[in-house]
Amino acid sequence: MAQKKTETEEEMPIEEAEAIKPDFTGLPIEVHFRRHFQFIVILSICLFLGYIVFALTLLAWVTAVRWADNEGHLEKYNLDLVWGRSFIMWRTDWGKDFIEKLAYYRTFWKRVGDVWVVTVFLIMIFMFLLLLWQATLAWQIPKSASVSPKMMIGLPGLNPVIPLWYGILALAIAMVIHEFSHGILSRVADVKVKALGLLLFVFPVGAFVEPDEEGMKSMKKWERMRLYAAGPGSNMVVAIICSLMFSWVMVASLEPSNEGVLSASIVRDYGGDEGGLEPWMLITGINDQEIKNTEDFSNILNDTYTGQVVNVSVLDKGNPETYQVTLSDKGSYYLKYYPDSYESWMSGKGFMGIAVVDPGVITESLAHPGDSGGSMLQYITLPFQKLQPFPEHFTALFEPTGIVGLLPDNIFWILANSFYWIFWLNLMVGLTNALPAVPLDGGFIFADGVTGLLDKVKTSWSKEKKEAIVDNLVGILAFSVLFLVFWQLIGPKLVGVDPVILDANINASGTEGFNGDMFTFDASGSNGDFVSYEWDYGDGNSATGESVSYNWSEGGVYFVVLTAKDSEDRQSVEFHQMTIDYTEEGSGEVGGGQSDTVATTVNPYINEVNIYMNITGDSDIAFGNTGASSDVTVTIELDKQIIFSESYNINKGNTEAIQFSIDSGEMVGDWEIILEANDATSDFTYEYDWFNDFQISN
Repeated sequence: MAQKKTETEEEMPIEEAEAIKPDFTGLPIEVHFRRHFQFIVILSICLFLGYIVFALTLLAWVTAVRWADNEGHLEKYNLDLVWGRSFIMWRTDWGKDFIEKLAYYRTFWKRVGDVWVVTVFLIMIFMFLLLLWQATLAWQIPKSASVSPKMMIGLPGLNPVIPLWYGILALAIAMVIHEFSHGILSRVADVKVKALGLLLFVFPVGAFVEPDEEGMKSMKKWERMRLYAAGPGSNMVVAIICSLMFSWVMVASLEPSNEGVLSASIVRDYGGDEGGLEPWMLITGINDQEIKNTEDFSNILNDTYTGQVVNVSVLDKGNPETYQVTLSDKGSYYLKYYPDSYESWMSGKGFMGIAVVDPGVITESLAHPGDSGGSMLQYITLPFQKLQPFPEHFTALFEPTGIVGLLPDNIFWILANSFYWIFWLNLMVGLTNALPAVPLDGGFIFADGVTGLLDKVKTSWSKEKKEAIVDNLVGILAFSVLFLVFWQLIGPKLVGVDPVILDANINASGTEGFNGDMFTFDASGSNGDFVSYEWDYGDGNSATGESVSYNWSEGGVYFVVLTAKDSEDRQSVEFHQMTIDYTEEGSGEVGGGQSDTVATTVNPYINEVNIYMNITGDSDIAFGNTGASSDVTVTIELDKQIIFSESYNINKGNTEAIQFSIDSGEMVGDWEIILEANDATSDFTYEYDWFNDFQISN
């Protein structure tokens, strides 16, 4: 930002200099405390808030630079200690000639400066309103979720989301562009540039152009506003250019290397995680069924069930791999993490614990971020999603095409990452400097803007009165901005929400039984001021009330879901697992040449199917039948596929006992027992007991 240089102590008369010096007399410890009072206060606040590493870094830096200043080491290298004797300022004449050449096109820069003034004013309003809105969120944020100071410092090496080398490159470009623009507009207004320089606080944290102070005072207000707007305005221009290069040139050239879906994230302790899958693998198939998009992935998994073992084909950094995954339960996952989205059909469905996305969707959203607000937000927050710089898993999934595809892969990705970070840090520098707080550029623009407005509407007021009003407004606004920024750090700790205790609880009369057994479920032991209780039995039926009773007609593992709500419609969800074994018995008669069918549906979580039958031959149902035996065929089908078929010749009056059991392989689906009399004289009767044992998979 452009700097207004004030008179130094050496330039003042000795009497005035002595008058403004603080009275550092007394005991050495008192003198030391008064001299470093502001720093001690800031350090104490950091320690109180628990920012120990930041406080130690601050202590080491300030102690070192103040010692160097006291010993005269900084003066040797033309360095000054400024801003509370904590920042080092370095001045140089380098770059003046370059600024002079660029400033030659005065008309062009004046028109550009006009646009920048308007743009920065709009950004100023937006940023201040954004800070106000963010301040209101402090009352909604949990006290434990306050922002770390590191996240608010845009310095590579300190901010954990900014990569060191890309960050240094981008920040250097942002500072040079910012300050050179100030210098150009200064020369356009015929104001001498006395020096250029850097501000250092551990790292370079800023740069400055130092115009001649008297020249700055004599500038017209609009010219001075152009000068200040040039910094953030030029940063925004560079941000836009680099954003277009990143999106329209680099990302738009990317094509997926293979068909499939990306594993965008993996849920810990679920099937995919336990099977060894990792984020950003390209899933190309499940059980030899090809996957081309997310719809294929969902359709295949919706045809699976809990506990089923599937083979997942992936490309990991371009290398084909196959993983065996034991599927978890989709219903229990949603009940645990997303109870509002739970639906009863989810229980029993296979669940891999993987969020997938089509590769083309990612590149499309990055190539055209302005198509929707969500895409733009995702675009700006790529560093927080660990997608910038692009990780190796990501770069292996795409290949550049077109003209930029001629570049070596490593050069392409370095350029793409560089464009993004130059965009990102120029955007942050531009937005920050537009804030209406002195010494930021926006503060000076605001001051000149208000002064110009008062000159037009309050012509009768004295110059001193106008200056006093402007100074007060600028001071209040600067304090407000500083407070709003600092409030993001301490606000949630002071006024953040304490968790509301809402804990639904189910007291059930049992956890397992048979179809037809009655169970009771009681929510009176819930912790919270609940006013309503909604129950979902997992089979499409539901009920309301604090205490309910229910029985299931089919076997399976069901999740009884309780949704308890308080008077403000806040809710707590709890579920209770029920294992219902299925038992059925029956009998029938089959006439000669006829057949009979017994059918049932076996649900997920099946552990074992047992069928017991007694068939008695020659029941004399057919008129005139005098045969001595019955020719009978018993067939068992699962989803119309024969899994058992036997024929029996049963003498009249004799009984054939048949037992069928299965405890492995595919068992979920529609089952049928088909009993056939193979000829017109083969009459028989039958009895059966069907028992299905269910068990939750581990």
